[in-house]
Amino acid sequence: MVKQLINEALVAHDFVINKETDTTIFYVRESVSAIRFAVLHILDELPSPAELNTRINQLAPESFTRNPSFKKNCDLICIHRLDVLAEFKNYEEEIFAIEEDPHFYKKYILYYSTAEESALTDFTYEKLVTVISDKKEFLEYKENPLVATQYSFAAKTFIKLPFLELPSHQGSLVSLRLQAVEAVAQAGLNETYSTIQQVTEKNADNFIKEIIRNELENIQD
Repeated sequence: MVKQLINEALVAHDFVINKETDTTIFYVRESVSAIRFAVLHILDELPSPAELNTRINQLAPESFTRNPSFKKNCDLICIHRLDVLAEFKNYEEEIFAIEEDPHFYKKYILYYSTAEESALTDFTYEKLVTVISDKKEFLEYKENPLVATQYSFAAKTFIKLPFLELPSHQGSLVSLRLQAVEAVAQAGLNETYSTIQQVTEKNADNFIKEIIRNELENIQD
């Protein structure tokens, strides 16, 4: 199910399948100005970065390996299932070692639990986008990040895969000026804020000198 969801996400972002095996799918996205590659790979266990690089290099189609952009502009997305989310701590160093390896590909380890996979039955990428936009789901996830839900998987997916576009929503925004006024009032700094608002390019130097003089007087007192 997870493999299918990430495949849908890549296709939704204009990636086209070039080669597919039981464990690995190779994608390419071409435009007038650029070409980008992606690889979706299932990990039953966590190999060393060198072992993973070798494995993908051997599986890659010749049309990819001949292209000088392949290793520079390729996202290697590895999906790995854990029994429970709390197990992540046991594999944290191995996951980071793979993701931080500078050789060949940009690597992302998208881990998920058995319970999360069960929550994704009959799910689609379109539903995943809807879930990540749900503020109520976000607040619940924030309180309990280790609880396996559709949102917990959606959050990791959009965090791990930076090329995925988050949905945008129109809403009523409070201006920064009004937010500043509220913050100043709560801090009891209305008088200071009012003084700062009177500063101009012409009187800035005098204003700074006045602040310094007041500070020195306070120290002397």
